Amino acid sequence: KYQTNFYIDTPVFSLSENNLGLRIRKTNDFVELTLKTPYHQGRLEINQKLSPKEFENFLFYNKFPKGDVITFLNDVYPQIAGNFSIFGTLNNQRLTLNVEDGEIAIDHFTYLDEEQYEIECESSSLKKAENILINYLKQFGIKYQKNTITKLQRVIDLVR
Repeated sequence: KYQTNFYIDTPVFSLSENNLGLRIRKTNDFVELTLKTPYHQGRLEINQKLSPKEFENFLFYNKFPKGDVITFLNDVYPQIAGNFSIFGTLNNQRLTLNVEDGEIAIDHFTYLDEEQYEIECESSSLKKAENILINYLKQFGIKYQKNTITKLQRVIDLVR
């Protein structure tokens, strides 16, 4: 599956300074706005489907879509809920595999002049996802190496 991630922040990166991530993901099937915020042992994701018109209004006219994401930001982070723009784009080809108790995603992505690969797993808990991934990689003789740098942070590091 091919997808493009449009990363969003304020001109002074107020979201990332508060450990928040905001993106629009566009695939052939849907457009989705996602806010990632710290939560217990991981991150809480607030997802909001966008219509093609809402996406175009933000992309071309910087009109931020109404809905759950902006409501959350206004309620919890009112000091930074505004003046958002796209600062980077990441193109990703993703292969997903359903496995017992989870899903494994193998990504090949490009941003600016960078090209990278990554494999990740989603499950009901971080520990379960990590165990699924370790066992899956073991089958192919691949050593597990934990990655703590998000795709968003990689783009920010190159843009700043």
